[in-house]
Amino acid sequence: MTRTLPSLTTEAAALSVAGAGLRRYEMGPALIGAGADATVVIVEPGDNPGVSGVQDSTKVLLRGDAVPALHPRFEFRAALPIHLFARLDRGCLPLGTALCRGGSSAPAHFNHAELRLDQPLTREMLDAVRPVPAPGSVPTADWVDHVETDPIRALESFVLGWFPAEEAEPAGEESTEGEPDDLPEALAGFYRLARLRPAIHRFRNPVLKQPQRTSGPLGGRLVFAADGEGTRDWSIPWPPQELGEADPRVWLTEDPFSAGPETILEEEPLSRFLLQYTLYEAMNAALYQAWTYCIPAVRLAPLWSMLRPVPLSPFLPAYTAEKFFVAPGLLTTISSDENEAVVAFATLHRATLTPLLEHGFRWSRFDG
Repeated sequence: MTRTLPSLTTEAAALSVAGAGLRRYEMGPALIGAGADATVVIVEPGDNPGVSGVQDSTKVLLRGDAVPALHPRFEFRAALPIHLFARLDRGCLPLGTALCRGGSSAPAHFNHAELRLDQPLTREMLDAVRPVPAPGSVPTADWVDHVETDPIRALESFVLGWFPAEEAEPAGEESTEGEPDDLPEALAGFYRLARLRPAIHRFRNPVLKQPQRTSGPLGGRLVFAADGEGTRDWSIPWPPQELGEADPRVWLTEDPFSAGPETILEEEPLSRFLLQYTLYEAMNAALYQAWTYCIPAVRLAPLWSMLRPVPLSPFLPAYTAEKFFVAPGLLTTISSDENEAVVAFATLHRATLTPLLEHGFRWSRFDG
């Protein structure tokens, strides 16, 4: 059943909720009224991830120039309530009350705040204040055709399609300093690709710009990737165990800086592992994501008609053992057994996620 929106009100009526002694402030595009009874925030509509405005059904961000006088109004346990409105063409839509759940700690530098609505917005309200724009062109999934025969080509095709080009390095400044000679072709290819798409060096758990030579229980190794907390890294034997080895095996080392690190052999050789790793980190870095709660495995059935499996072994089998699936503009991981599953989606465009609402999953996060 379609629900109607709450009645719109005028800006003056919205600000009157603040009570006597109204003072008006601006923080970025938001208008803020501070009175004796409450704080009123009127935000502009639009799809503005990470900047001022409605972010999802429960979160609203404020960002702009510092307004020190507002700091007491947005403390974690502020004495006065915060009322939120969104400015639409014909008036202001009341969004409800909210609490501040983050912001500048120093009053003199109060220039942002994260507000959490006490009651989530309905889908109709969310679409009115944060309309979902059309996705435009999206990356294809054709690169999957090359995974089994030419994984280096598959990686290149995925990265060039998924990550936008950036401003080129000035001529002569594409440095290969720190890269060992005679790297396996897959790793050398990754570094060439990173010079075209630097975003793949900015992952949460990056492939290192300069591989590091070290040693461990199995001998010398070349560490080429590490998680951001230093609790594990990935390496290949170094120097190569076999002269001219084209596609070496990959070692995962747990607690590499401890007295007794544990080393596990990855299922995939380097060329396929780099594709696995890049897909995983691309999902983590994607602006728009959706995660289900644990659901019965039978609920996955409708997804098979839209998703293509990526022919790679499960990633991090000792942890979540996630299998990769793709569709145009969409990356997906599924961690499951015979009975239950958890699904995660990532995309470059919010509108690519929106149709997933039709499946009726319970979401722990949904950015669509």
